[in-house]
Amino acid sequence: MTVNNSMRFCNLLAQMIKEAPQLNHVKFYTALGIKKPYFYDILSGKANPPPPERQFAMLELLNPTEEQRELFFDLAAQERNEVPADIAEMLKNTKLRKELRKEIDYRNLLKNGDCKDE
Repeated sequence: MTVNNSMRFCNLLAQMIKEAPQLNHVKFYTALGIKKPYFYDILSGKANPPPPERQFAMLELLNPTEEQRELFFDLAAQERNEVPADIAEMLKNTKLRKELRKEIDYRNLLKNGDCKDE
């Protein structure tokens, strides 16, 4: 899959539905239990990507590749201004959170207000 910086969630979703031979738009939004207007607002980019629970349900129907799944979560998170849903789910694990916090330079974080990729 070729991806450029202008790729949006709605474009990826449309592509993934088109590539799913067992699905069409009606089957997709019906299986998700969402209304037609909301679905088309998502597909057109008028509505933000859906919340995490709905993202997981969408992926269950779409059976994506690993690359598509990662991009799906990343684009949804970027447009929702959230942590990707798959990562947020993993962060529910207390042990993992403790391990991640061991790597945080709190002096730098608190001084600058954010962590930048190195």
